[in-house]
Amino acid sequence: MERDEQKKREEELDRFWDIDALIPKKRAPHLQADTRTAEIVLEPLQKPEGPSAKAVSRASDTEAIPPQDSAPTRRFIPPHTAEEMNRRPAPELEYTPENALVRRVRLYRWKSDYRYYEGFVRDAQKLYRVVGGECPRVPFFSYVPQYSQMTRPQLEWYLWWRTCVRQEKCVDTDYSYVLLYAFELINLSDKIDPLTVRDELCKIWVAYRNTFHQLDSYLPEWICDVCLIHRLPPPPACTDELLPVVMAHCSLKEFYVPSHSKEESYLRALLAFCSNYNYRKSKFYTEEHAKLFDTTLMGALAFVTERMSADGKLFSASGMDDSRMTRDAYTGALCSYRIKRKIEVEFCSFSRSHELRFFVTDVVKYTENKVRAVLGVRSRLTIYALPVSVREMLDGYLDSVLPKRTQSVQKKREDEAREYEKLYDLPRKELSLRDAAEIERLSWDTTERLVEAFEEQEEAAEPPVDDVPVKDIPHPNEKMIDETEADTNAFFAYLPFLQAVYDGDGAGQRRAAQARGLPLDVLADEVNALAADLMGDILLEECDGVYAVIEDYREILDALLTGKEL
Repeated sequence: MERDEQKKREEELDRFWDIDALIPKKRAPHLQADTRTAEIVLEPLQKPEGPSAKAVSRASDTEAIPPQDSAPTRRFIPPHTAEEMNRRPAPELEYTPENALVRRVRLYRWKSDYRYYEGFVRDAQKLYRVVGGECPRVPFFSYVPQYSQMTRPQLEWYLWWRTCVRQEKCVDTDYSYVLLYAFELINLSDKIDPLTVRDELCKIWVAYRNTFHQLDSYLPEWICDVCLIHRLPPPPACTDELLPVVMAHCSLKEFYVPSHSKEESYLRALLAFCSNYNYRKSKFYTEEHAKLFDTTLMGALAFVTERMSADGKLFSASGMDDSRMTRDAYTGALCSYRIKRKIEVEFCSFSRSHELRFFVTDVVKYTENKVRAVLGVRSRLTIYALPVSVREMLDGYLDSVLPKRTQSVQKKREDEAREYEKLYDLPRKELSLRDAAEIERLSWDTTERLVEAFEEQEEAAEPPVDDVPVKDIPHPNEKMIDETEADTNAFFAYLPFLQAVYDGDGAGQRRAAQARGLPLDVLADEVNALAADLMGDILLEECDGVYAVIEDYREILDALLTGKEL
């Protein structure tokens, strides 16, 4: 038995070093099903002969068997290799718009023919010319609103609200109705006038954007898509006061930039998106001087842009490179595949050009410096790389339009201060010895009265010294010592701290304060308050961040710590 156990033990020790035994055994690989395509050839159907031909003929009446020579249905398979991506189809339309920044536009048909919005398009075509009658407002909500989701009262309200909008009366309604009308216009853009689609989209955006802020994220993009697909310019409402908002929410900002520098919206675009400095945030842009700032800066920009190039466009002189953008039309909208397009745009980048941003920023700063000089403000903004020729050009223009220099704000304040100080000036009189003698006499009279008043107070507070025996009048220090000896128990709680103060141990003082859970300053203030009550004076004074005993009272502190009698 012992040999068997020994042999078994040796085998276990040998297996300890067998790494293969520790590795789990591999399972047999699972054979996957073959999913590769296989070509199947079917024999052509033979026309039956004999008595069974009628039966087969009746069966073919219920089973729709396509003819064998008909072509199979083709479906688009998206490309997945670089070679296939390079073989792009020819554009449906290619043109050059009348825009200073957009160079080329190419339109491509949508490749996948999805059908799940065709019912919506058919309903939109049926209801487009229906005129609604007046009815009460009915709430409606849907993330992707469609006609099929509405009840009869909701549809009646939608038709009445749409009729009011077409008559330029934008009454209050729900967000889903506005979104449904936008979907309707987009999907009917091939049936109705695209100009009407553009203007109606712009109308509902301008009318309801303050109520429904989410419209800012969609309508500027959809209006841009309608214009690019149908070769239309931007709507006038989007190039006036709303231009900064439109450009802030559209990925292709360059489409909305006006073509000519004389247009005010063109200059607003420069100030909003091509300047690193906002002059309206200057502390000198006050209500009093706002008109001067606005008029001068807009005029200076217009003057520079008109003279930087022959055609009045600043972009040709700024050295900007062309960019390319590919965008899907009507992103986020319910849109039929027949309307949807892929748009490729070549444009001159408006907001990404560093040269243009530096140039416009320097022009704005240089012009504001001139305005500051007129206002008498001494501080100036830093100008980095404005050419000398442009500076001379601006000097000539600004000297002719800016008013003459007015008083500075500082000078006005100084004048106001002088007027205020005049109220406290002494009256001017000639030197008179008689007046000086009178002032001296009055001064001595006042002094005499004050001395008499203080002497009376002292006599009332303390009895005359002559009435008290000399031996009973204690020395001040003796009095403090007596009182201290009588109330030494009050300092018992502070003995560790006082011992550290007596020894000059700063670390010990902090440990004592920490033990009591108090800051060092607070603990010292408590000791001094107690000493002031008992002796009439403080015991400790601050010295280099810690506390030391006042030398005059070191003996008192020694007596407190040792229990000696003073």
